[in-house]
Amino acid sequence: MANAKCATGLALAVFLLLGMGVAASQDEKSSAQVEAEKNEERNFVLTSDKLDKYAEAMKAIRKVQKDDPGLKKQMDDDNAKNPSNTIAGSVANIEKYPPVVNAFKTAGIAPRDFFVMTYTLINAATAVQMKRAGTLQEHPDSALPENIAFVEKNYDRIKKIFNGASDVQETAPPK
Repeated sequence: MANAKCATGLALAVFLLLGMGVAASQDEKSSAQVEAEKNEERNFVLTSDKLDKYAEAMKAIRKVQKDDPGLKKQMDDDNAKNPSNTIAGSVANIEKYPPVVNAFKTAGIAPRDFFVMTYTLINAATAVQMKRAGTLQEHPDSALPENIAFVEKNYDRIKKIFNGASDVQETAPPK
């Protein structure tokens, strides 16, 4: 139960932070786009270098939002009114906020790669968590075996990135 709660928490934190919706549109163009993005996400290969850049981007985005609560509120409000259900939509939404785009640039990751990686990490982490909990016997075809192995090897670090624990550790007062 704690494992399922953790996986749910990881996904919820990312969706709330970045404004990504989960419902797919029914029209053909959107369905084709969603399918193409699923393939892009499935074929995205996770690496340590990419995870380092991702962690830096998450940290930078959190800092931007902490330093400008009005921007965070605006992003949250915009997401509540217009949630995106595609990677392209998420990129278009985030590009409205130059400080966040600069955070991506500083971290060395393109906004599109960030969102593709977010979906890839969530998908692989969910599979790993379900397998650990015993609710899944085989890994799903929706995640590359090497991504699942990468997430298994780096699970604790990925969990900290999603939960913001690395930020907490760096800013915690000395004891």
